[in-house]
Amino acid sequence: MALIPRLVVAYDFSDPARRAFELGVFMGRQLDAEVHVITVLDSGDEKDASKTKRELEDLRKLLEMQTCGAVKSDDLRIECHALAGDPAEAIVARAREIDAPLIVCGTTGKGAVARTLLGSVSHELVHRSGAIVMSVP
Repeated sequence: MALIPRLVVAYDFSDPARRAFELGVFMGRQLDAEVHVITVLDSGDEKDASKTKRELEDLRKLLEMQTCGAVKSDDLRIECHALAGDPAEAIVARAREIDAPLIVCGTTGKGAVARTLLGSVSHELVHRSGAIVMSVP
């Protein structure tokens, strides 16, 4: 049994997320692990459920085009997921659901003041997930 049979890459379409994806693909190949790429639509309570469902499908297709579809996957098991909700909560929930011991994410490099005011998904992942979290600048 592999030490890390699957890993999660948190993806928000930023440059650091792209670098995190590239690292996740490399690690997936080296570890012979499944790679699950997750993006999250930060949905408010007022959203129409059918509109959210369409938006999630569009977001998943975009995610596939920019990540999974760009990788030759003969030697890599890779899946793309678009979820709705609070980004950190949704990523942690899916990582636990698939029993992924590693989460790779980009970081914006915000300073302490900005992180305190705006929050940080990578910071939340470290404190909430119980998994190994790698932050890629």
